[in-house]
Amino acid sequence: MEQTRKRMKFEILIERYFSNFGRILLTNLLFFVPLLILSGIMFLLQSVVEGAVLTILSSLLLIVVFPFYSGLVLVCRNIARGDEDVRVFADFIKGVKENFRKFLLYGVIASLVVMFSYFSISVYAKLLASSWVFYAMLFVCIIIALAALFMFFYIPVMTVTFDLSVKNIFKNSFLMSFGEIKNNFFALIALVVVLAIGFTIVAFSTNAIVIVVVTMLLFALLLPATCQFVVSFFVYEDMYASIAKRSEKAQMLDKAIIEAKNKQAQTKIVEDYSDVDVSTLKDTDDYIFYKGKMIKQSVLLKLALEQRAGETPDETEG
Repeated sequence: MEQTRKRMKFEILIERYFSNFGRILLTNLLFFVPLLILSGIMFLLQSVVEGAVLTILSSLLLIVVFPFYSGLVLVCRNIARGDEDVRVFADFIKGVKENFRKFLLYGVIASLVVMFSYFSISVYAKLLASSWVFYAMLFVCIIIALAALFMFFYIPVMTVTFDLSVKNIFKNSFLMSFGEIKNNFFALIALVVVLAIGFTIVAFSTNAIVIVVVTMLLFALLLPATCQFVVSFFVYEDMYASIAKRSEKAQMLDKAIIEAKNKQAQTKIVEDYSDVDVSTLKDTDDYIFYKGKMIKQSVLLKLALEQRAGETPDETEG
């Protein structure tokens, strides 16, 4: 009997992408609407402000747009993992509503990371001719930027998938930026291919107006959702397995601790003080020898009297 050939991951990616192509277009459009509105505001402000103020305002654009990106992430994650019933509009709105605050914070962090990476790499690249030390500094900056990029492969997907604190999301994403290096480079290569195709389409445009139109269409219909789709496709499966496995281990550990405490409580031995002659004891801190251990007379007297009064002694001191 002929065995069915195991499909390559690339084949599955292509199949899921084109079988959901209409959903990806719609998802991209939903994200592009707020992006277009905010970009229009920035374009109007460009004629009024310039220099550092314009750079800061451009960063604010990324911050404000990022919460809407959560809707795109949720839909693309569902498509990438092979969900059959993907409700684009409902899932998009759900993603934005449930993750607005976290993604607003991510927008701030992403803006700072982008500015730091851009300026540091630019500065050290210009200083390369003056000293070999700047080659090392440039290399470090590139590694930091790459690690940050890998972290942001996981942060959005992890946020819309698990109910975790921001601290744990960043910790897990940092660990996976190094621990899942194979998937990270696959996702990076896929991103480069997508962007290269987009750049090639723009490069074949004949004049400035066509270039602007083609670029706008690519951003409006394809690029953001396609990029997020390929990232989600490569990182989701192992990320989910890793986090779910840790959560399962934590739950098993908590259960074992609770069971041990319950067992200890059930098997707790209650000391019997019925043989104590309370008439011979004094309410002092002097120690006497009782059942192989030293105990204060006042403590032994108290425990014996409590037991005879019908109370359960719960503490002994040695």
